[in-house]
Amino acid sequence: MLSEKETIVACSSPPGRGAISIIRLSGDKAVSIIQKITNNKVKKKISVLKFPLEKGLDEKCVLTIFRSPNSYTGEDLIEISTHGNPLIVNKVIERCLNFGAKVAKPGEFTLRAFLNNKLTLDQSEAVIDIINANSKASLIAAQNSLNGGLKVKISKVQEKLREARVFVETLIDFVEEDVEVFIEEVEGKIEEFKRFFRSFDEDMKAYNSISSDVKVVVIGPPNSGKSTLINAIIGKKVSIVNEKRGTTRDVVTSSCSINGIRFIFKDTAGIRKTSNKIEEEGIKLSKNAIKSADIVIYLAEKESDFNKMPIIKRKKNIFVLNKIDLGDKKAPDGGFAISAKTKKNLKSLKEALSQSFLNLNQEELLSVNIRHLDLVKQAYKNVALISPGLIGSNLELVAENLRNCDELLGEIYDPISSDDMLGKIFNKFCIGK
Repeated sequence: MLSEKETIVACSSPPGRGAISIIRLSGDKAVSIIQKITNNKVKKKISVLKFPLEKGLDEKCVLTIFRSPNSYTGEDLIEISTHGNPLIVNKVIERCLNFGAKVAKPGEFTLRAFLNNKLTLDQSEAVIDIINANSKASLIAAQNSLNGGLKVKISKVQEKLREARVFVETLIDFVEEDVEVFIEEVEGKIEEFKRFFRSFDEDMKAYNSISSDVKVVVIGPPNSGKSTLINAIIGKKVSIVNEKRGTTRDVVTSSCSINGIRFIFKDTAGIRKTSNKIEEEGIKLSKNAIKSADIVIYLAEKESDFNKMPIIKRKKNIFVLNKIDLGDKKAPDGGFAISAKTKKNLKSLKEALSQSFLNLNQEELLSVNIRHLDLVKQAYKNVALISPGLIGSNLELVAENLRNCDELLGEIYDPISSDDMLGKIFNKFCIGK
């Protein structure tokens, strides 16, 4: 484990040039190091002073001091704001190192926050989820977890498990009591946990869908309006539109955000029989794109065209009848009738796309990862072993299973110390966080 006596330093801003860079210094010696470098007592929470880089070269910095325990790390922490020149940043860090600081490892600031009980482990993991969020929805989910939402969810089911343990241990101590009543109570608590497991699994599926790009492929006959549709959804011209059939020869990729979810759209070559070798190659690429898609939009001018398309039942399929501006057309069953050109009914289609992957209230979304799910699954296995027959015959084993389950769930936010496990988690962070 890291020595908390060491004072660490790193740049917390993105690498490269910018208006401002921020260097973090955290540890017991943070203030004394700055005092020695600047020959200044640095007593104010915020101060502006000259930071000597080398002989004849100073940098005017803004120093913000966060005193222990009221800092991000729980230690004395100083943020040094400088001009965003890498030469200046490197010199500031070098000076700190010369006076006793150590270079921070990836995630070390957040690791110290965890070790100093400023964050639980699930909250620490939410920090990196916030940094890596690529959509509004995934950002909300990560913020909800950082604010303690995941721990609250876990704690609620732990309360139920502990209530069940009380019933079981009471039975162990007072076997002459009405066993049937207690069995019913325990079974009820266990059923609640099973419902929790199912909801937790759904949480993870929801988070995976909003934290990853949703791949959408638009297919249909040549000149059905695929490029026009994507241009309309994206809000700008990204695909070539031409009345000549077979204009799109390659798979054209573009992206946009709908209701906080990032979608990647692929405009494909119109699928038809052709003797043109280049167009034929484009059609092959289209078919390959369908295989990797999360959603397939089948676009047609007339409903009979849907029968000619390679429908893949395993996918989320959306059927869209286009060009209603050219005549009255009825939407296919469960599908949409739109005009990509005039954007009529386009809003409904976009809403359907986002709802395909987001059925939860955003306020209830949580950032859930594989580590969390694995612990929940292990906990579930312990509970699944508890049958009515076992409750009536081996209460000690029931109590042990419930205890194991409780401990496994606790590992999500308050783990038994494991340097290897913590290393794997925090090494995913960027340096300076």
